[in-house]
Amino acid sequence: MNQPSIWITPPVLTHGTDVWFSAYGFGWGYRAFSISYESVCTALGAADLTEEQIRLAFQLGKQTLLRAILQNDFQLYGGQRIWLPLEASIRPTAPGQHETPSTTDCDESSDPPAPARAISHAA
Repeated sequence: MNQPSIWITPPVLTHGTDVWFSAYGFGWGYRAFSISYESVCTALGAADLTEEQIRLAFQLGKQTLLRAILQNDFQLYGGQRIWLPLEASIRPTAPGQHETPSTTDCDESSDPPAPARAISHAA
């Protein structure tokens, strides 16, 4: 089965806690997502919690985001923002490279893996 072409919008940073973005594709539809800054650090490799690092890690981690989006089944999407679980274990490494523990300013223990769930925010 062919994978749909899915695009990801630029991130919207919300008061230093969450990153909001959307994914969309012809025949696939539209979904709005939210991930925590800490998830961006642990799963996408941001060096710290600054906006610059969060944006850079988001841009460089789009393939990881797409894998996480496609791994979760959002068939019953009703327009709400979805909390997207990211785990450090899905972060890709180059062949022959081993993942080493991060020594960043990010608090890795504050964002345990959780099932995908819908969250609502007033617009």
